Amino acid sequence: MPEATLHKTPTTTEMLNLTDVHSYYGHIHALKGISMTVNEGEIVALIGGNGAGKTTTLRTISGMMKPKHGTLTYMGQNAAGIPAHIIMGRGMSHVPEGRRIFKDLTVRENLEVGGYTVTDKAVIEQRIQEGFGFFPRLKERENQLGGTMSGGEQQMLAIARALMVNPKLLLLDEPSMGLSPLFVEAIFDIIVKLNKERGMTILLVEQNANMALEVAHRAYVMQTGEIKLSGKASDIAQDESVRKAYLGDE
Repeated sequence: MPEATLHKTPTTTEMLNLTDVHSYYGHIHALKGISMTVNEGEIVALIGGNGAGKTTTLRTISGMMKPKHGTLTYMGQNAAGIPAHIIMGRGMSHVPEGRRIFKDLTVRENLEVGGYTVTDKAVIEQRIQEGFGFFPRLKERENQLGGTMSGGEQQMLAIARALMVNPKLLLLDEPSMGLSPLFVEAIFDIIVKLNKERGMTILLVEQNANMALEVAHRAYVMQTGEIKLSGKASDIAQDESVRKAYLGDE
């Protein structure tokens, strides 16, 4: 299991705030007035079943969807409906569900595309090497096409690509989905390392609730587009209803 993060104390500086946010897919009311905060230096887990609204929450935060009602601020600025590329320029990176790497590009080319907003080639190279430092397996496959790698390796590439913009806030959507236990362990180790060594703030959507609650400082539990429970991750992990619904307890 990843080393616990709780000895590292995040600041109380608010980085992200959602207040009474409503989002729709056409006529489908996907987010029904959710409110949540993420403070600088935290890992915050967002857990819940399929269709709970977790992915919609990340898409709304990162500018891929525009909320219909409510307020959304990032780094003290309005972020509701701001286009994704502008949000990224403010220091937010989103690793979507399903990885979505460029399968016909090499590992290096994927990373170069991830740094397309960076104009200094020396900085791009520095960040590629930093990514290789976090993911040595990617260095070994630097010239391999992304589509020929395993799911775990593609997930590593997706995260390394997101790091190319040196984000302050990293949004991770189901990073362990479809991976072998060995790769799940490796991915969560990296999540902890990014938080500890780089002070990166992370909002983690994850169906593997046991692992998510183990590495997170705080957590929110979603159900049918609403936040049903929130608090310290360690307290959420002990909640009887959460244990029965998401942690496999009978």
